[in-house]
Amino acid sequence: MPPSNRPSRVFAATIFIFLIFFIFHHVRQVPAEAVDTYFPDASRMEPDYKPLSDEQHSSRPFFGSPGAGVLAPPVAEPEDSSEVKPELVENAYRLPTADSFRTHFRAVTQLQGMSVEEAKSSCQWPEMSEVNFQFLENDHEWVKQDPSDAEVEAQRKKWHDFVDNRLVPYEDHKSRFEGRGIVIVAGNEQSLKRVKVVLRALKKLGSNLPIEIHYWADEMTEDYKEDISAMWPELAFNDLSAPSNVLKTNHDGLFINYQLKTAAVVNSRFAEPLLLDSDNIPVMDPTSLFESSVYREYGTLFWPDIARTRPNNPIWSVTNTRCRTYEYEQESGQMIVDKRRYWYHLQLAAWMNNESGEYYNRYLLGDKDTFRFAWHALRTEYGSPSKWLTSVGTIADDGFYCGHSFAQYHPDGGVAFLHGGLIKTMAKEVIKWQRDSRGGVFQVYKKSDYDEQHFINVNVSIKADPATYLPDRPENLAVALCTDFHQVTARPMDELASGFEETFREIGGYWMLDD
Repeated sequence: MPPSNRPSRVFAATIFIFLIFFIFHHVRQVPAEAVDTYFPDASRMEPDYKPLSDEQHSSRPFFGSPGAGVLAPPVAEPEDSSEVKPELVENAYRLPTADSFRTHFRAVTQLQGMSVEEAKSSCQWPEMSEVNFQFLENDHEWVKQDPSDAEVEAQRKKWHDFVDNRLVPYEDHKSRFEGRGIVIVAGNEQSLKRVKVVLRALKKLGSNLPIEIHYWADEMTEDYKEDISAMWPELAFNDLSAPSNVLKTNHDGLFINYQLKTAAVVNSRFAEPLLLDSDNIPVMDPTSLFESSVYREYGTLFWPDIARTRPNNPIWSVTNTRCRTYEYEQESGQMIVDKRRYWYHLQLAAWMNNESGEYYNRYLLGDKDTFRFAWHALRTEYGSPSKWLTSVGTIADDGFYCGHSFAQYHPDGGVAFLHGGLIKTMAKEVIKWQRDSRGGVFQVYKKSDYDEQHFINVNVSIKADPATYLPDRPENLAVALCTDFHQVTARPMDELASGFEETFREIGGYWMLDD
């Protein structure tokens, strides 16, 4: 935490920043247009699903990740799923196509409901503030008091109904999707400046993946399109407000529009999209991710976030999932999914994030965990790198550490991305001083000694940085947000990603100082 001699005048500003942070993560308008499609019901059956124990998972690098590069043979697809009895598939991720999941889904929605008490009983953390710092008791009733099982069951039935009756058939749209590519949601001027940084990084890495930019209505001008198109040989645009999209979504005006990310993945022309945030810089050519052993087996790559989901979060019981001590929240600044296999899973994630966003955003932060819990709800394991993320940032002479980026790892080793999600909260005066006087904003990193032992909890948080270390600090300086691993010693950045600060300068990473 910041030293006690930091000026009290920043206290109010700090509280204000945290309030804005929580509001932006939780406020959402709802409904989106839905397409109703009949999906056959099934007779009720008893559950036969047996999740792996913590001990069984300890032999795996991470949830869903097979390690060792062993590729499992696919489960055979039934010839006519409409005539097959509902059957819960133990390793459903091995099913080869989207439609081969249908009898599995019919069994999933017939499972006996899990109580809140049962769902949370498998996670016993000694200090909850070190597990999840994003929900405050004063702001969220469910943090203080478990919802009733009747309330949870009512919500569970809603997603059951969606899966049973309203999924849009893959067969109707499969001709729209082919190949692999990068999907970025952007449109306003600042996000497009960040996209330019990403494009320069990809060019420097020698990548030739095609790219799509998804935007909303008139936020993307023709001049913007022409400017960006000149930077990349194969670049397309998609207006998410257009009626041609398979998944219709909404726009929340000034609020963060996380729901556009799920819509972009579903509506992308790519069969295997890599969803990439505009502030997420590739450190290696992302083409190799598609050939990783984890992705080839699971057809998904989900990356971990900094915190865990609280055991008493109703999302566990709503999705009929026992709390998992080995699992972090999902960080969707990067994500890969094979839509040919997971077309229906993506629809459930989009339903949670769009039509039902008002409910699910009480418990999840934006789009990211709607993917994870859609897979949980549908009893399907996903693939992840074995390593947890690393915090990257700056350090002051008084030892104050400010983590502004996450280093995310390639499943086969090495840093794949540097996601600078909190750089945008830093004041220009601080960024300029760090660049000109301290060697840049990529100075040090904090990496847990237990980044492959996910049962061991690390004390992490998001904290305020009032930048009292800044010479001639303006009185009205904006307070930044930082991540911190409180019991980890900061190490020089070049040990993690040698030369990245120089690369960041070369690709125009300090564009905000020229605005």
